[in-house]
Formats: sequence, C-alpha cells, structure tokens
Amino acid sequence: MAFEDELTLSELRQVEILNRLLKPGEELRPERIRGIGVVYKIGELTIREERVSTLIKLGLFRIKGHVSFAICPVCGDLDLSLNLFCPNCNSQDLEKVDLVIHYECHYADDVSRFRTPKGLVCPVCDKPLKVVGVDYGRPGISYRCSTCMSVFQFPLFSLTCSNGHVLRLDELALHRSPVLVYEPSGSRQATAVSRVLSLIEALSSHGYRAEPFAVLRGQLSHLEHVVDALVHKGEKRCAVVLIDNSVASPDTVSRLLTLALDLQVPVVAALSTGFANNIAKFLRLEGNLEERIGSLFPRELVKVIVYSDEKELLAKLLNALDAI
Repeated sequence: MAFEDELTLSELRQVEILNRLLKPGEELRPERIRGIGVVYKIGELTIREERVSTLIKLGLFRIKGHVSFAICPVCGDLDLSLNLFCPNCNSQDLEKVDLVIHYECHYADDVSRFRTPKGLVCPVCDKPLKVVGVDYGRPGISYRCSTCMSVFQFPLFSLTCSNGHVLRLDELALHRSPVLVYEPSGSRQATAVSRVLSLIEALSSHGYRAEPFAVLRGQLSHLEHVVDALVHKGEKRCAVVLIDNSVASPDTVSRLLTLALDLQVPVVAALSTGFANNIAKFLRLEGNLEERIGSLFPRELVKVIVYSDEKELLAKLLNALDAI
C-alpha cells in the first residue's frame, strides 16, 4: 500500500475484516444498543456509527437510505424509557387485560373474570355470553388502573432518557443513521487491502507464513511501523511493502530506506510498473527499472521488484524470498 495512502492500523484491520466478511452489494442496517448507541453488526463484529463514518469516507460503502432513531433533544441520548399513566388518575399502577365487554349490562373486564366451566358467563348478571359480536365484544388488549379501577385501551405516556429528561412525543428529536451497501470496488484502499490478502493466501500456499498488516517496532526510533506483510522464513523475517500510487515522490524512496534502517529486517519493495516508470522519470533513471531503482538502496536492506500484474508480483516476490 502506497505510503501516501496509509491508513491507521485500526482502519486497516477494519478494511481487512470487511473484505473477509462482506460480499459486494451486501446491505448493513443500523441498530440501537442500550448503553452503546447506534452500531452496525458484521458477523460477530460490532462497529460504532462514528467509526463507520470513516469507512464511508474511504469509499467502501454507498448510502442507500436512512433509519431514524428517537433521541432526547436536551442531551442527545438514545436510551429512552417509556412511562405509562392512567388517563383518569395519572397512576402508573397498571395491568394489561384481554378485555371482554358484556353488551347487555355494559360490564367490561379481563376475560379471566368471565371464564367458567360452562363457558363465558358475566360475573355481574350471571348471563352466558354465547356469540361474540352479539352477546359480547372482544376489543383486544387493554389496560386497567389498579388505583381507580378504570379500564382503557390507550394509556397516557411520556419518555425519559437515561439522564432523567422527561419528554412528550412531540418533543423528541430524531437521529438519522445511514443504511449502507458494501461497494469496495470504488475504493483504492479496499483494493489495496484485497491485494495484500490475496498475496498472503498465495504465499501460504507456497509454504510461507505471512502476517497481513503486521506492526513492527523500530530498533532505532522505537516507533511502530505497519508493513503490508511480514513473511517468516525459518528464523528470518522479511517485510513486504506494496507501492502502486501514481504520484512519484522522492519521499517514497527516502521513507523506504528509513523503514529498512529502523526495522533492521530486509524489506522487499514491490513497485507497480506505472509507479516505477514515474520514479525513473522523476529521478532521470535510465535502463532496467529494477536495477536502477534498486541501486538507490543498500541491497542487503532493500530489494526492489517491479511488477505489471498479480501473477508477476507473486513470482518475483517468491524469487526475492528465496534469495534471503
């Protein structure tokens, strides 16, 4: 991955996981988890919405639509609790009832009060209730207040956020979270990560143990560096850096040398043909690209290979590893 396109290690790991777990065109919908907020679930991975926004900016996702979540307008809290009240006395001591109404005497109560061994019988007038819609009605689930004993279908309600703000329905604010479609083909970063993962798989098939996006601490600076691949060959290790950006810069050359000197492990710099040509033109190098660019570095520290496609990259990388 080109130095100019470097992502943080956290972002690299996320892009790597996305490549493994998601298929192009797969949809992700936001979910609200109490105490956490809005998240997106990818397999067993849970990513917060604010982290996903970075992946959207990288071009990995297309926004298909939005899901709106109610939030507290005072503090922005997503964790809202529903409070129910009796519309008659404002009590919160309520019970759910499966309401039955006897049309003749107008008595209404839970169906359990009407059940007898002989069927439904009104507990007030003792008359049997035989035909629904004629003798009695079943309006469905309702509520009964245990304080004033009134029965009603729709209680009053308010909402309370976890910070204690009490709200009416018309006072709520809305937070809109995007519905995402995974489309990595338009992202250079996703393409670069996919190339690294394919290379790791190919190296494994040839008997090499390789780690994608390995973190190495510099021997001189003690800073952490992320390399595209760390290949193990017995007791030896080799760092692989893929560079395919189209903008040639002397910084790329100097940073490769700095990386190799700091890590004190051999570095294979794999340059795309387009980038190698640009470097050669920029530095006015003539002749064989690999030899000319490779001559800029100590050979025991940096091995330069130039590739035109993935097949050539693997072949030349295997040759370079064999020579270490």
